[in-house]
Amino acid sequence: MRDVKGKKITVIGAASSGIAAARLLKHKGASVFVSEFASEEKKNEAKVLLQNEHIASEFGGHTERATDCDWAVVSPGVPSDIPVLQTLYARNIPVYSEVEIASWWIPAPIVAITGSNGKTTTTTLIGEIFKHAGRTTLVAGNIGTPLSDCTETLPKDGVAVVEVSSFQAEGFESFHPQVGIMLNLSPDHLDRYSGVEAYYAAKKNIIKNQTASDVLVVNQDDATLMQLIDDSKAQRWTFSLQSIPENGAYVENDMLMMKINGKPEPVIATGDIGIIGRHNLYNAMAAVLAAKALDVKTSVMAETLRSFRGVEHRLEFVAEKSGVRYYNDSKATNVDSTYVALDSFKKEKVILIAGGKHKGSPYTPLKALVEARVKSLVLIGQAADIIAGDLGAVTRVQRAASMQEAVEISKQTATPGDVVLLSPACASYDMFKNYEDRGRQFKVAVEGLK
Repeated sequence: MRDVKGKKITVIGAASSGIAAARLLKHKGASVFVSEFASEEKKNEAKVLLQNEHIASEFGGHTERATDCDWAVVSPGVPSDIPVLQTLYARNIPVYSEVEIASWWIPAPIVAITGSNGKTTTTTLIGEIFKHAGRTTLVAGNIGTPLSDCTETLPKDGVAVVEVSSFQAEGFESFHPQVGIMLNLSPDHLDRYSGVEAYYAAKKNIIKNQTASDVLVVNQDDATLMQLIDDSKAQRWTFSLQSIPENGAYVENDMLMMKINGKPEPVIATGDIGIIGRHNLYNAMAAVLAAKALDVKTSVMAETLRSFRGVEHRLEFVAEKSGVRYYNDSKATNVDSTYVALDSFKKEKVILIAGGKHKGSPYTPLKALVEARVKSLVLIGQAADIIAGDLGAVTRVQRAASMQEAVEISKQTATPGDVVLLSPACASYDMFKNYEDRGRQFKVAVEGLK
């Protein structure tokens, strides 16, 4: 906990996490100023919220006033190379993320989850396990609810389950999870980072303050990840589908198992787990280890794994129309996520709706899977030409100017037994407010099919 009373603090960015941080810091006695590049017209709701809180602000650009501060908080969506941030860095003014400053006032243990894929599903599942165990549970962070909005509601005997993006982790100084989870690593956000090394280094920030009394839950089957965390001081609990860890979780004879301090313990038959797919076995293993680290009964873990059906926008079944099944995987904002989604359909032919804002990674890793399973690619958004260039030689390519048109084209292309899958492999901001908006537009279009 820090004393910020009387400190001059600038918040860069007036999105939801920026406003939440400003509100929290003002409540703690700081003099807060919010600086937003977008115009008042585009951010009218944020302007009204700040006025109601009596928080000073500017819109339409960052003036010199934004750099007149003791330290700053940056919203995760703000590009790291903008001039106002470069000025702050040059003046050695500390710049923190919203999750970092919110953690100063979290009295309960923190479980922090990061990785290139699976974060939201794993975060939600862990939250459900703790809720079923009777713990007061906060689920926040990159999953949607700003951590700063929740610091006043969590008791010491509760638990904070926090999804952390690389953008948020860039601004960590003292963030200290009692349980840190690293699910996997693959290239992503190369439109922001100079290379994969910089991206991986940002991910690693979530565990940099862990000590020998903390637990690091990590994917033993990811060689890049294991090398990255080799110098961690925390107790290492690993999960694997390829071997039996010294301490961790694994699958043996179709049973999800845990072994801590040499004691094997069955959790649940893999066929009874409510979320399907190899990738979700990894997510389930990470979740049970997080629960074990904070003394949740194994029976509660099993009950939750049995009833949990996943999250919206992640391989979400929408409807079956004329023998064609429609799935919403709008959360797949990178190539690896789309690969996992396609690999979940072993027998069906897939009409794949993909595209959006390009993030810098090639789409060629999908080539063999697309050739084997995709009947047609229906492409949308700014990345359509790039995806067509990478994958167009191995399957049919069709173009759509809107989600409605993409769904209509998919319907015309599909035959009974096929799957129409929205799994974009791209960010959403070229055509939609966010991936949730993209997924909901897909669902509305599907429900409206005749």
